[in-house]
Amino acid sequence: MKQIFPILYVIFLMINIVAGLILSCYPMFNMGINTVVICVAALFSYWVNKGSFKSAFTTSLAFIIPLFTLIEFIMGLLMPSQLEDNWGIIAILCLMAFNGCLIYAIAKRSGKSSQK
Repeated sequence: MKQIFPILYVIFLMINIVAGLILSCYPMFNMGINTVVICVAALFSYWVNKGSFKSAFTTSLAFIIPLFTLIEFIMGLLMPSQLEDNWGIIAILCLMAFNGCLIYAIAKRSGKSSQK
């Protein structure tokens, strides 16, 4: 299962780029934001898979990371295609920061409990 996740993220990234190049209703700005969302999710997933987390934490994060990624991706699709006054970008960055802090806290918790 761990080998499937990188392949899925690459497939989603390729579909996102092709859709952004072909569809006129999918602006390049939004495609760029969603490309970053997919790449950050892939990095988070890699961090979880290569980390020494307990299996319960790894299983729960395997559901949480794609859920947050889906929410961020939908926000990236629906947000305005401008940088100025864009609350969608702020919300996506907040979700990414929350996701990263959650993974970091779980990593610290798994490391602390394994040292006992």
